[in-house]
Amino acid sequence: MSPQPFDRKDPMETITRSVRLGAEPDAVWAVVGDFARIADWHPDVSAPELRGAERVFADGLVERLVERDPGSRRLVYSMPQPPFPIRDHVARLTVSGLEDGTCEVTWSASFNADPQVARELEGALGDGVFATGLAALTERFGGA
Repeated sequence: MSPQPFDRKDPMETITRSVRLGAEPDAVWAVVGDFARIADWHPDVSAPELRGAERVFADGLVERLVERDPGSRRLVYSMPQPPFPIRDHVARLTVSGLEDGTCEVTWSASFNADPQVARELEGALGDGVFATGLAALTERFGGA
């Protein structure tokens, strides 16, 4: 994707994927709740180097931890210098408990971007990163 200028007035775009797992939320949080250990559960991610509150991947991508809330089982992070033409990126990974003892994992990202870029990222981030990671969690914990 080549960088393209866009107006900061572009509306906020959101990409979301979720999956229901046949496991207790605390068990899933124990796996996904460690910001530095994404490579332990996501098959397409190499182990990042942790530098303070940032994880730095081999390709140079930097993600900065904004919030880790074990009580809500939520990670919030940003990309300070995304490799594509977006601004104000914030991603959330949340594990929500359900009444039957299983859980739902939701992974989303919000950002400002040109609509064409947002459509491209729907596939690249939504299907390529989020859905792949959630499928690996389904394989590990089973679907519900």
